[in-house]
Amino acid sequence: MDKVPYLLKRDVFSDEELRLIFDELQFLNNSYLMQPPKNSGSAISDGNIIKNNKGVFLRNVYCREDASSIIRLLKDRLSDYGIQYSKLHIANLTAADTNEIWFLVSYYENEDCYKPHEDATFATALFWFNKEPQKFTGGDLTFNNTNEVVEYKNNTCVIFPGWARHSVSPVYFDGEGDREGRYCVTVGMHIVPK
Repeated sequence: MDKVPYLLKRDVFSDEELRLIFDELQFLNNSYLMQPPKNSGSAISDGNIIKNNKGVFLRNVYCREDASSIIRLLKDRLSDYGIQYSKLHIANLTAADTNEIWFLVSYYENEDCYKPHEDATFATALFWFNKEPQKFTGGDLTFNNTNEVVEYKNNTCVIFPGWARHSVSPVYFDGEGDREGRYCVTVGMHIVPK
């Protein structure tokens, strides 16, 4: 394989949309809803958890999706980006038929990372956020089989096939701050027979 057929979008949300998203991210993290890897859906390799971060599935927080700014805004972008992604490569064609999705908010700080793994999804969308100015380095996405690196940048979306082996490099905090690390909202995209 030469390259992973992924879609990269930068500057995804407006300043006002980012404020709404970040307010909710801070609420989730400050409310101690974020759970360690064993409780937040980690991939496992040889019986070992392979991520080091905190996370929470939004379906475990909200009984109504419209109560979440994150879900509303990300679904809005995915309605367009999903179509763009499906046209990117023949292997992505059926992404437009996605009919079930879930949302996982993850938070990375001092040396948190995610080792190489594949996702149990048809496609995965990652949305990246941090408080400005950014107080950390790292957190880049690597497609391990092709050695492609997508540099972390606030307000970014990356969509790729679930079969693509990938990892997140360690996050190193540059300063002091409370919950000012790297946030990632993962959207698992599935095609479920009806």
